[in-house]
Amino acid sequence: MRRRLLIIHNAHAGTRGRHYLRAVCGALEAGGAELSIEHADTLAADEDIARSAVAAGHFDAIIAAGGDSTIRGVASGLLGSGVPLGIIPIGTGNVLAREIGVRCRANVLAQTLLHGPGVPIRCGLADGTPFLAMAGVGFDADVLLRLNMPWKRTVGRAAYAWPIVRALVHKPRPFEVVVEERTYPATWLIVTRAARYGGSFVIAETQSLVGEGFHAVIANATTRRALAGLLIAIARGRLEGRTDVAVLPCSRLGVRTSGEIAAQIDGERLFEVPREISVGPDRLMLIVPQGSPLATPRN
Repeated sequence: MRRRLLIIHNAHAGTRGRHYLRAVCGALEAGGAELSIEHADTLAADEDIARSAVAAGHFDAIIAAGGDSTIRGVASGLLGSGVPLGIIPIGTGNVLAREIGVRCRANVLAQTLLHGPGVPIRCGLADGTPFLAMAGVGFDADVLLRLNMPWKRTVGRAAYAWPIVRALVHKPRPFEVVVEERTYPATWLIVTRAARYGGSFVIAETQSLVGEGFHAVIANATTRRALAGLLIAIARGRLEGRTDVAVLPCSRLGVRTSGEIAAQIDGERLFEVPREISVGPDRLMLIVPQGSPLATPRN
């Protein structure tokens, strides 16, 4: 059993998230846990608190209470340490939590955090910056640029609707992706360590967080109509057979751009497009639910 837990909480989480966090904390304490809680308002603070906690050596696990950005910040401070990372999903998308099958009933989640298996996973690197689930260049990052963050905290996933429409109005911008010395024309790149995109839509069925590589979804939708069709294909799980999409398993790729292109990792904007995306050498111990496929030994 993990008894001494540090919870790093996203200070920007809404009222609903704070209520859920209190419920999970109550269930953890009822299960015998000793809790410490730190509030952080930036990704850098998440990482610094996690790294200091590792150095102190006082905790059996570090718990990230927030969305995917909070989780990424905490994970960055834990990479290679062996200290387990747990998740209390109180973000908007909660992509990683959905991918590992976190059940959100407070008492069930508490039991996962106390007793669930830990599995070692490798993170992706975007020019050396770690990410857990996904990196994007092009359309989805363009949506993030147009997203109203205060509105997102108020209405949740519905806040993405208008930015998606606005991003579709603009003609896709071309760039190039290089995989194993072959160059692919692209207008949208998704590099995924997870099977699902956005936590819901399967885009790389054989991809797993415990795998050694990732899948690159390279789309060359050159018109607004083609891009809209690509979004529909993702939503319907029917990328196969599209002549404007290549889905490639790999562990390293390069990105070449000649203009301003948006980029993101785990739902957080990057200010520069990464020139290289790869899989990092260090492992992260991730707490998953009992019975999770991730905890099953792979052949």
